[in-house]
Amino acid sequence: MHGASKVGDSILNSTIINENLETRFIKIKASVDLQAIGKFSLNKVKHSLLLFFRVLFLLLFFRPGAIYYTTSPKGFAFYRDLMISIPIKFFRLFIKYNIFYHYHSRGIKEFTSNSSLSKKLTNVFLSGVNAIFISPSMESELNNVKSYKKIHFLNNGVEDNIDATGFNEILKHRSESDTINVLYLSNMIKEKGYDTALELAKTVRDLNVKNIKFHFAGGWASKADTDYFNNFVSMNKLQDLVQYHGMVQGDQKRKLFASAKVFLFPSRYKKEIFPLSLLEALSYGLPIIAFDVGAVKNIVNDEVGKLSNKENLLKSFNLIKEKYLNEIAYKKCRDTYLDKYTSQKFETNLLNILKS
Repeated sequence: MHGASKVGDSILNSTIINENLETRFIKIKASVDLQAIGKFSLNKVKHSLLLFFRVLFLLLFFRPGAIYYTTSPKGFAFYRDLMISIPIKFFRLFIKYNIFYHYHSRGIKEFTSNSSLSKKLTNVFLSGVNAIFISPSMESELNNVKSYKKIHFLNNGVEDNIDATGFNEILKHRSESDTINVLYLSNMIKEKGYDTALELAKTVRDLNVKNIKFHFAGGWASKADTDYFNNFVSMNKLQDLVQYHGMVQGDQKRKLFASAKVFLFPSRYKKEIFPLSLLEALSYGLPIIAFDVGAVKNIVNDEVGKLSNKENLLKSFNLIKEKYLNEIAYKKCRDTYLDKYTSQKFETNLLNILKS
């Protein structure tokens, strides 16, 4: 469960896309868990070869008018994508179609700066291609690339899991509850900030602040992360203040969002761009405390929360407690989501790009 795969699922199941376009989908299957992402394995080689022949088959027999591909900026996945691009570029000599490569993370600039070969291969890969970026903040990624056709910008969007009645019920529950449930929901790697969230929980305990509970949800990246989390909770006696819910989906995930009052996202992940979890939090009317990474500052402003850092995290948390835990603030967060970040807006904007 990571951003690119979730966006891919939303496109696969999009009524807007599938009603307006005749589509064929191929799943890019390589990493089976978080630990495998970015690492070489023979299993990945096998899946890459299967992917190559599936693409080749559809180029021969489906003959698309456009190709949309979720690509990777570097690592083994880049060379896999480069291999896949060979038949795509070759068949374009006979069948006219537009190619769209959607980037969900940074890395192009770093990769093309490593060597002249990386730069040349990336220019070959992007030759005549439309690049789709999540945010204008990513445009500098192509400073070393001149071969692309055009850049499109496409904000992420997420499904709305509640209606007006459901949201009013959430507001009622929040007003009746004295407990401030703080939610961290992301992959459980330190770069995403679960360790920083734990330190905030410890500070809250040391200050003897009452009626606050920290909830963590997400998949573990490694056993070392699991051990760090459990040892920190045990050593600092945070068992009654911290609860880990595991990898959550469906109703369990919705209940966590609905019962929370604050969403905490202290990520320092260098590939962070436009986190879907922030959009999900806004959809439930949750004020956000987030670190200023990627395009987070384009999502989080003073109307929906606070940008912070490790040194000012407690100050930001206290400010949220004082000024944002009320119906007006909750509704503002929800309205921001409805105005900018619904799945329908994302799918409509993608459809317009593909038709362009």
